[in-house]
Amino acid sequence: MSKLTILGLILWIVSGILVGFQALSTLMQTGDTYQWESLSIVDVVDAQYLTWADKISFHYAQQAVEYIINMPLFLLFIALGVICFIINGFRRP
Repeated sequence: MSKLTILGLILWIVSGILVGFQALSTLMQTGDTYQWESLSIVDVVDAQYLTWADKISFHYAQQAVEYIINMPLFLLFIALGVICFIINGFRRP
């Protein structure tokens, strides 16, 4: 197995663990309603470190970065794992 395959598998495992912990925290809530709270980069990193995204001059690039920053973290890990597998598929042995 190549390094990219191992990295893709690790990213998928981390994503599964993250979904498991989020499901566990949802089940531990008290009350009648359960609300799923998915983590994103904005929730993990302090806002002062993400101000660079507002300074991007190209509008579509800024929208793409904002989308990636605000997307659920487990989906980001799954997407990065898929990208690792795709890149590994095009590499020559």
